Amino acid sequence: MPTKKTATKKLVAKKTLKKTAAKKPSSKKTSVAKKTLKKTATKKPSSKKTSVSKNLVISAKNVLKVYKGTNIEVTALNKVKIDIYEGEMVAIMGPSGCGKTTLLNCLSGLDSIDSGAIKLQNMELGTLSDDKLSEFRAKNMGFVFQSFNLLPVLTTVENVELPLLVSGTSAKEARKLSEAKLDDVGLLDWATHLPGELSGGQRQRVTLARALVNEPAIVWADEPTGNLDSTNELEIMDLLTDLNKKNNQTFVIVTHSEYVGGRTNRIINMKDGKVV
Repeated sequence: MPTKKTATKKLVAKKTLKKTAAKKPSSKKTSVAKKTLKKTATKKPSSKKTSVSKNLVISAKNVLKVYKGTNIEVTALNKVKIDIYEGEMVAIMGPSGCGKTTLLNCLSGLDSIDSGAIKLQNMELGTLSDDKLSEFRAKNMGFVFQSFNLLPVLTTVENVELPLLVSGTSAKEARKLSEAKLDDVGLLDWATHLPGELSGGQRQRVTLARALVNEPAIVWADEPTGNLDSTNELEIMDLLTDLNKKNNQTFVIVTHSEYVGGRTNRIINMKDGKVV
């Protein structure tokens, strides 16, 4: 049987526990916590991220592309809608024949569309004449192809400077800029070599230098690692992502490679001519 002293101790303990449970945190700590939470909730992203997310560079609205044969019609692009922003690196992926390369060709103005609208840097491609479109591509776009498309009779540096010469840059300035871009991709020592003297990875680096030499706002790449082994694929993607961050250029990459897709900011998936 508990003594009177024991009962008194229990009563004191209960009162103490009740008082502790009901005790409010200090107003000072609560105020600091609220201010911290409010500051965290209203904190704005860095200006760099904000500018990238708000500047629309590529816009396609209800783009339709139909290839017509004698007895058949194939809808390559079926009311495609996409938006891509400045500084993004985007992969377009999907099974063979789904319309990936057709979309890239139409977005870049290499191929026409049957209906819809495509805007690049607020310029609607459908309003441009062939000459104006070619000029716009030369000044604002770069292209990287799976098959490299290097002229075999020209040296590395001559291949790189070709877009500059076509767009009216002086020979002296074109050579200077081309050598600087070859240095960026680690091939300045190979400037006087012909494409046939280079490895597959080196030739793709030359292609990349040529695509970037005119400082384009948009770089289109169609299976840029398709002809490369895994080691060269990794090196090319390291180079692409580094240049993307360094120059804040927009990269649109058509690829089957899950690895390449995983290195981009986001993936646009396609199936049967539609974005899914």
